[in-house]
Amino acid sequence: MSIYFRERSICAICGSSQRKVHRAFRDIPVVQCSECGFLYSSRIMAEETIQSYYRENFGSQRHLEGQCVNAASNAVVLRKLLNLRAFRSWLDIGTGYGFLLKWLREEYDLETDGVELSLQESIYARDRLGLRIHSTPLSQARLQKGHYDVVSLFEVIEHIPDPISFIKEIAEYVNPGGILVIMTDNFESKIVKMLRGSFPKWIPHTHVSHFAPESLRRCIKSVPGLTMEAEASYSPLDLVGRQILSVLRPPIPDEQAYDLRTALGSEMNRNYRFYHIRRKMNPMWARVTLRNTLDRGALMYGVCRKRPAFS
Repeated sequence: MSIYFRERSICAICGSSQRKVHRAFRDIPVVQCSECGFLYSSRIMAEETIQSYYRENFGSQRHLEGQCVNAASNAVVLRKLLNLRAFRSWLDIGTGYGFLLKWLREEYDLETDGVELSLQESIYARDRLGLRIHSTPLSQARLQKGHYDVVSLFEVIEHIPDPISFIKEIAEYVNPGGILVIMTDNFESKIVKMLRGSFPKWIPHTHVSHFAPESLRRCIKSVPGLTMEAEASYSPLDLVGRQILSVLRPPIPDEQAYDLRTALGSEMNRNYRFYHIRRKMNPMWARVTLRNTLDRGALMYGVCRKRPAFS
């Protein structure tokens, strides 16, 4: 498919047009807002391109294996942050192949729904795992607003050009007094700074909003009725390994670290290295290294409470 981009001229957090280049990637530089410090891709896919790209092109064996590993690690974090037996219903946005939702349904007998645009991933989750998956945008999924005890976004918000409006929309599906869980990368973490342009989550054609602790907190504060109730972060074991190796390697210039044509040609074809080792070790590492703050690790978890209707 042909992919068309448009310029992104203002910060999605504060609305300022003042910015400076943060990572000088070829084709899509990442810029930093001069007012609030938010990092964002300077070019994003045109609206008519975004849905068809995720629907028709997104999904691979590498994504499947990576999501399997990530689901096991996220399960460890959720057990530490939440009393999962207190909930009855769960909606996961961007559920991918469905491994985390399957675990929640089987381990805690939850009523679960998933929203996933990718046809490959949603078909797998529906047909292979027996999950209830809606392969449309959330607004077209005909789900009941105010119904779910928990709504979760794992590695989704970085794909969204207007994150505050998106969180407002998602929060409508949380019942009063319920929970919204947001997980995303911390692009101001020590590991990201050390790896520079080689940090593997610099994918500026799909990861268009690059969060740090303060920008994530600011997004949540901007949504009426939401309060950050708990924070957590850790750095996955494979990223720690990359950090150690980076000391021995010269830094790669941004212009060589990312190229759009190369990325589009290889992103669904690369292998997920050391899958079996990661599947075993990463959850154990998460259990040992998780800390109750957004500021410590390369992955951040925010647990938000929706204000009860009577307050």
